Amino acid sequence: MIRLPLLAAGSLLLAACATRTAGVEQRLILPEGGKRYEMADSQAFVFPMAQGNPPPGFPDDFGARELPPTTLCAKFVVAPDGAVRDAAMLDDPGCIDPASEPKLASAVLLAVSGWRFEPAVFCNYPDAATRDRDWTGRGCAGDTVEALPVAVTLAYAFTFEVRNGRRQVGAARVGGR
Repeated sequence: MIRLPLLAAGSLLLAACATRTAGVEQRLILPEGGKRYEMADSQAFVFPMAQGNPPPGFPDDFGARELPPTTLCAKFVVAPDGAVRDAAMLDDPGCIDPASEPKLASAVLLAVSGWRFEPAVFCNYPDAATRDRDWTGRGCAGDTVEALPVAVTLAYAFTFEVRNGRRQVGAARVGGR
């Protein structure tokens, strides 16, 4: 089973602007019933790498002066070219029904639809010994490797909060398949 490490809650905090504070915490969600791929001993897998993807912001017309931590979740496909496809809100434990906060759900979908990634890649080596010798953990390496970009589904949880009029957004990648 392939698992991504959880990223620290404050690891991607963004600088505050004059009217709002925005921070990003990323938590990968593993959707129930997610398809698993069993790799052969001669294969390796490179997870998609985010390319400076900004978190969603609060909509300009979001007028609430107080909002308790409110988590919305979205899933999307990272295509073999690194583009995001098929972004949709996700009904997952710990996430609110997106219909209860449609403005925030729209902000999430708008943000993730513009994200870019280095694509996920399967590295096929002729045998396990070659893989063990050439695999760097950061990409396919070696003269005899076949690199096959593949689509993967990722899901993120975004936590919006307003305290004393200060806005904060935390984004967490919590699972994937």
